[in-house]
Amino acid sequence: MKYKLSALLVPLGDGGFMARCERIRATATGNLPEEALQNLQEAISDMVKEYGEEEIFQEMGPGTDLRLIEVAV
Repeated sequence: MKYKLSALLVPLGDGGFMARCERIRATATGNLPEEALQNLQEAISDMVKEYGEEEIFQEMGPGTDLRLIEVAV
């Protein structure tokens, strides 16, 4: 099954990047944004292998939709 997840990219002080998926509490780093995202995908895959798909994605059923909203402050 495929899941849509949001990932936050944060520049790090050393020039690298952190990719974080709050929904399932997964984090990874990389030298480039694309590398950090790829490492995040691998980390999520490893989590699924370790704990199982149902455990990792327990709150995300087939009808779950991902939307990004913009908030002006």
